[in-house]
Amino acid sequence: MKAKDMKRYAILTLICLLLVTTASFLTSRNAMLFKSQTGYALSTYLVKVTEVVDVSTIENPYGGTYSSSMTDVLFEGTVLTGERKGETLRATQSYDGMISHKNYGVQEGDWIYVSDVGQSVCIAGNYFRLKWIVALFLILLVFLVLFAGIKGIATALALGFTVAAVFLVFVPAILSGYNVYLWTVLICLFSIVITPLYVGGFNQKSLAAMLGSISGVTLAALLSLFMNSLMKITGFASEEDMYVVALLGEPIDMRAIVFAATLIGALGSTLDVSMSIATSVWEYASEQSGSHFSKLLSAGFRIGRDILGTQISTLILAYIGSSLSTVLLLFAYQSSVLDLLNLEVVILELLNMLIGASTILLTIPFTALIGAVLFNKKTSESRDENSENEANGRVIFHA
Repeated sequence: MKAKDMKRYAILTLICLLLVTTASFLTSRNAMLFKSQTGYALSTYLVKVTEVVDVSTIENPYGGTYSSSMTDVLFEGTVLTGERKGETLRATQSYDGMISHKNYGVQEGDWIYVSDVGQSVCIAGNYFRLKWIVALFLILLVFLVLFAGIKGIATALALGFTVAAVFLVFVPAILSGYNVYLWTVLICLFSIVITPLYVGGFNQKSLAAMLGSISGVTLAALLSLFMNSLMKITGFASEEDMYVVALLGEPIDMRAIVFAATLIGALGSTLDVSMSIATSVWEYASEQSGSHFSKLLSAGFRIGRDILGTQISTLILAYIGSSLSTVLLLFAYQSSVLDLLNLEVVILELLNMLIGASTILLTIPFTALIGAVLFNKKTSESRDENSENEANGRVIFHA
């Protein structure tokens, strides 16, 4: 990579850091973040289990062939963080055999959260699982760098800043009472600008991907607003939504949350297809120095038709996979398929699938069109350069 490009990437990274940190500071000042809503706060510690002291199980027959068992695991562990770091705590972990079909009782060496409920009684909570996620992420990052080099690091930075913008800026903005629609658009624009620059570089290819992504996200926004109004979507599709609306002094606009979820969900697939089409047309223009606008546009359409089916399938399967437990529950408890499909929680998932597919359908030809317009000049300059080289007696070979 050229020194000039390295400098550009460094400047882009500094700008992203400045924007995210500044916006996070501004939106988090009055945000209701990590405040206990239970009326009291328990003292919770991260503990490493050093010894399993006792395991006891009580069977609870329900009659017939049905029964349940309650297992209590008494263990000791060392506090790993906080003011009581290094101290030894004794705690009890309880789990129901009907719910936990597999025995996930604590074992020596496990990391687990323990809450002090008073009177020298401690109860075990969730396992500390984040360390395995971090380990997997680091392994993925290593392979990403080995495979893609600097581009791999750039890809990780683009993803990191996008995720940071969502969790450090967008979420606090909502919990501070800011306009959800405005901040949804700002976050999407931020990701649309930085992702192609990091992945594709500072060139017309990235510009084509940006404009293509903007077209897809704009369609998603318009469809979301129109369909939400047409179908009288309330935004109250689950029990969690009931709690969200009451978080602030003024009720949160749940239809705006639905709008935000739709746009952010469509953003990833839109960036994917726009970058793929822009890169493909760019490479075709580089290799085929005699290509004109019509040939570039035709090439973009052909490539787009090939990836259209797989991209839409990927999107829909991702939605289905992420809500599989809900699907099983709804299928089991609804009286008919028609009743199931008319539930708002199902309607929203179907709507997001269709809007995501629609954005892909628009993004592909629009990006191909923009690429053909921008890269046609690139091929014209290439032809002029080749003519000049041949006039000077140099032979140019093309793949």
